Amino acid sequence: MRRLIISVFIIFSLMFSCLGTAGCHVEEEEFPELDFPEESVESQPSSDDDSNQTSAELQELTVALPLSDETVTLLMKLYYAKNNDLFPAEMTGADISLEYLDAINTPWVINTVTTASTGETADNLTTLSTDGIEPDLLLAGDINDLIEQGTIIPLDEFLFNDSSLSSYSIYLDALESLRYGDDHYGLPFYSSVYMLAGSTEFLPESGVPPFSMGSDELLSYVHSIPSYNNDGTYITRFYYSDSISELLGEDFADSLEYDGLTSSTDSYGADPRVSRTCGVWVMNSSEFDTWSSYYPDGLYFTMLPTGNVNAVVYPICVSSTCTDQEFAADFAAFICFDKDAQMLMRRLEALRGFFPPITTRGVWDEISTDPDFGAQSMLYEQYMTSAIYDVAGD
Repeated sequence: MRRLIISVFIIFSLMFSCLGTAGCHVEEEEFPELDFPEESVESQPSSDDDSNQTSAELQELTVALPLSDETVTLLMKLYYAKNNDLFPAEMTGADISLEYLDAINTPWVINTVTTASTGETADNLTTLSTDGIEPDLLLAGDINDLIEQGTIIPLDEFLFNDSSLSSYSIYLDALESLRYGDDHYGLPFYSSVYMLAGSTEFLPESGVPPFSMGSDELLSYVHSIPSYNNDGTYITRFYYSDSISELLGEDFADSLEYDGLTSSTDSYGADPRVSRTCGVWVMNSSEFDTWSSYYPDGLYFTMLPTGNVNAVVYPICVSSTCTDQEFAADFAAFICFDKDAQMLMRRLEALRGFFPPITTRGVWDEISTDPDFGAQSMLYEQYMTSAIYDVAGD
């Protein structure tokens, strides 16, 4: 099996080539071919000796990802199909028959531990280990802690220089945010963004604001939100949090405070977002489902008025206990950067509020079909190349 590496040389070459352009979108090609065993388990001879040999050669991989067992299994079958000339050229991950994929036999056994969308922490992994579960691949919820404890390994050793990788439309800043020292300890699985959420119950007379506003326009809009409920209780027009200065700028945060527009409590000392007496607050798109279900009268969403998109990247990592780290790294790169893998994953999983690590048009088209967050997602597509990426848990 041919191994892949995202080398320091390739990354910096790509980043240098992007400096002179407004965006770094390169025409995508097929995922580079890898060499796999040509025969599936069923195709081995049926003698007792050979059957024992087949069992011994089966590769087993345990993954801890926010995906269902069905999705992970189909991704593995797609991985095998695309590299053994079993994937129809006219098909994509968005329209390939699931029955066709499911019928493909692979020489691998894959086990799935479905995790939270924000990934696994060191404490979570300790609990799994106590139960006898040692993930080979995992979504990291606190990569710094996992690196410090030696739980995950650098991937550069296994993802060596392959020029075909340069054909990918990867969000390079997301990838580079996972470099610690000279090595990459993860690959971007997906990312989320910070945005503003507002309750439609407290809309001013002007109605829903535009999706993109400047700071002055936003400040004027917050002023127009009613100050009191019909029952006389106080409406927190803008929820105060420590992230306001960092994400919106100190001048804007000072203006909110000076004008008396912000608070972290309601009339009874509770969180106004929880008591549903809040006009606008900063949220992360990963919280979209949580807040949307909590506000039955509906929410609206707008971008931050800073001119930049602040994103959080969630890395997929290889465990130091993995017995076949090369294989695990190959599969991780396939999940993250192959366009058909991304389309298939988006087709099978909502992943609402999370954005892909590649710019491929078909992947974003799949995201746009979501009835609740599709429109907002598409508005962010044009900004992700220049987004400011932080890593989950930092």
